[in-house]
Amino acid sequence: MKTKQIILIIIILAAVITLFLVFRNFGKVKLDKPESIVYDPVSEKFLISNVGNGNIVAMDEQGSLSEFISGEFDAPKGMIIQADKLYITDPNQIHVVKLSEAKIVESFYIEGAKGLNDIAIDEYGKLYITDTIDNCVFVYDPTSKTQERLSSPLLQAPNGIIYDKPRWQMFIVNLSQHSPIISLNTRDKSFSIFKDTMYSDLDGIAIDDLGRIFFSSWKENMIIEIPQEQNRFVTNFKGYDGAADIYYHLPGNELLVPMFKHNKIERIPLD
Repeated sequence: MKTKQIILIIIILAAVITLFLVFRNFGKVKLDKPESIVYDPVSEKFLISNVGNGNIVAMDEQGSLSEFISGEFDAPKGMIIQADKLYITDPNQIHVVKLSEAKIVESFYIEGAKGLNDIAIDEYGKLYITDTIDNCVFVYDPTSKTQERLSSPLLQAPNGIIYDKPRWQMFIVNLSQHSPIISLNTRDKSFSIFKDTMYSDLDGIAIDDLGRIFFSSWKENMIIEIPQEQNRFVTNFKGYDGAADIYYHLPGNELLVPMFKHNKIERIPLD
């Protein structure tokens, strides 16, 4: 066989293999820079926001992915569920999705928002949204359609936020050097340091049913635990490069962590 024929056959084979790989993955639901994850107990599925492609995907207990909503968002990040509503942050607005229909039923802009990130909700249904670019927290009341902007020198690229209901406070972490765990009192709207840390570039934060606090650090590539006694840091969860928002799943007593850089979800069982 002549050299030219061999080269032609190699080129054809390479093209066939490439087409096979492309079509094999065509239409396959994927994670693309996953940021936040929540659990819908009605459908018994997790919902994941993807900053990369702007989609929300569903994941069952076995890890299989399916499409939930696509083509409706710019860069969805924080999510939280209340009843049949899923609230999603999307740079400068909040989308409200009716879970039973997988459809956006309302969207509202947050005046002055520059980079909305994570979202939490208090017992009165008010939404607390971090703005990482504007160094503030917006409080939005879906009932009255009113908003409030809260700022403090403690907020330096605020990222993750979680509600600590027993003490009427929001815990907030910063995407900055040596970020403290910040407390935002939901009664008088004051800010204070709950706990100083030596960790940097913090992203997600969660609280389990025992009151243990977990937060992720991009600088240290780990998830750090503050035990019930709140007297130390526990660093057993290492090697989590690019861990984004953290979700505590009570039924499985586990942390679910979107790995932003690696397009996967890590499930960490807790003792």
